[in-house]
Amino acid sequence: MIEVFDNFFSEEIHNEIFDLLTRPMWSFTGGQDTSPFWHMEALDQEEYFSEFLYGIIKKKLNIDYRTGRIYANGQTAGQSGSAHIDDNDFTFLYYPNTIWKPEWKGELIFLDNDKQPFKVVGYKPNRALLFPGRILHYANGPDRFFGGMRISLAYKLWN
Repeated sequence: MIEVFDNFFSEEIHNEIFDLLTRPMWSFTGGQDTSPFWHMEALDQEEYFSEFLYGIIKKKLNIDYRTGRIYANGQTAGQSGSAHIDDNDFTFLYYPNTIWKPEWKGELIFLDNDKQPFKVVGYKPNRALLFPGRILHYANGPDRFFGGMRISLAYKLWN
């Protein structure tokens, strides 16, 4: 149901993605009013993300879903997300940071119908996840000892 893939892209592509997602295109418009965080929208309009990367994703996962929005979320210390479901059939989520320590936290937490955690996936460089959009989830913000931005690249997919 929730699939986790480590070392998803080649090291060269992993570094390219991280470089592209550290451009000065961030706005503080992500999340909900009660838990805002950084956001980079409209990556679906860039051929690198919509054609090149999605071509690799489709081939590696043996899928051919239609893409919706492609965007990035960025969280700095203490910026945890709110529990939510996505408005699509499946979500492909990728972690482009090149360095991460487990003590910096930043886990993705999946909740059951009673809003209790049933799966926790740690943040790890070059890790990807594929999961049904209907599963309630949220991302923990990084710990205060991490001085950068926890970035996730999201593909909203339709069956």
